[in-house]
Amino acid sequence: MPANIRVAVFNVAMSEPKAGAIFAKTQHTETFRFQQLAAIIQQVRPDILMLCEFDHPGNGGDDGALANFCQHYLGNAQGEQEAIEYPYCYLPATNTGLLSPVDLNGDGVLSLPEDGLGFGDHHGHYGFVILSRYPLEIDGARTWQQFLWRDMPNNKMPVDYYSEQAQQVLRLSSKNHLVLPVNINGKHLHLLCCHPTPPVFDGAEKRNARRNHDELRLVTDIINNADYLMDDAQQQGGLAPYTSFVVLGDLNADVQDGDGIKPAIKQLLHHPRIHREVSNGRLTPKSIGGRFARTWQARAGRPSEWTHMSGLRLDYVLPSADLSVTASGVFWPDRKDPLRALLLDDRGRERAQAGSDHRLVWVDITLNS
Repeated sequence: MPANIRVAVFNVAMSEPKAGAIFAKTQHTETFRFQQLAAIIQQVRPDILMLCEFDHPGNGGDDGALANFCQHYLGNAQGEQEAIEYPYCYLPATNTGLLSPVDLNGDGVLSLPEDGLGFGDHHGHYGFVILSRYPLEIDGARTWQQFLWRDMPNNKMPVDYYSEQAQQVLRLSSKNHLVLPVNINGKHLHLLCCHPTPPVFDGAEKRNARRNHDELRLVTDIINNADYLMDDAQQQGGLAPYTSFVVLGDLNADVQDGDGIKPAIKQLLHHPRIHREVSNGRLTPKSIGGRFARTWQARAGRPSEWTHMSGLRLDYVLPSADLSVTASGVFWPDRKDPLRALLLDDRGRERAQAGSDHRLVWVDITLNS
């Protein structure tokens, strides 16, 4: 029998500058913002969900924050929504807040967040996690957390900014690049997950924009099974040909607007192994409510495709071209929709502080047996 599954990504902004703060906040059930986030997830009801910006121990695993969120928030009905359970989860290691052994920014002092191998105030800051209603085959996971930026052919690293010593240790992935198999009724779907650094907070060297570009290139090269790739277990290459996969992540890249270097996101969205109708066709995830976003600068992109309050399409669920897609969407309800209340603060304002500055993106996939 075919399996109909909903795959989603949601940047929930559950990150704090102090390690353990999210764990402390999830120990009780009264945090309004977490209630709003959980209600959105309960309304959309994804079968597989990537949460971006969820603090956890930097070496991977759960300090209790994710278990708390699943039990106290997702596991309890929020308003008129129904509780939802995810029996499987994975919290991969991350480079965010992992202090570099050498000075990265050239100020002569080793300190976070600037000298983190990924920007963060503590190891595990801004990490990502995977929740699933289907078994995750963690033993089959592959990561490129330790892959050095300088080892990517034709990379865009600003060599005049980083010292030779810094170039020898600086990793490409700001968090992690992960391929994780999911067993869906005996058929495997591979999740290709990442959360590239935002292409902002730069000087003239454009180090973050360049890194964002190359992190996106890494996704494309994993899809291409590029020979130069070496994962953290010293296995060469990326995805095998004919593998069914879904790219998931807050990619911090908009094909038309924003500060990013565009070729990498364009190459990914137009890749022949990416489902064209979802990447830039009639099944591109859309909302009605995005058109009411008040952006501080003019945007060329379609408001219906925005996933961020600033008027950008940053968050992506991109199935491989061999998969059958039936529907997609961005959770951003119309002003007249009662569900819009899930995006509003206690004074009825659409603010990031009410939940997140990002919107949940979902795609429905049918897997044939």
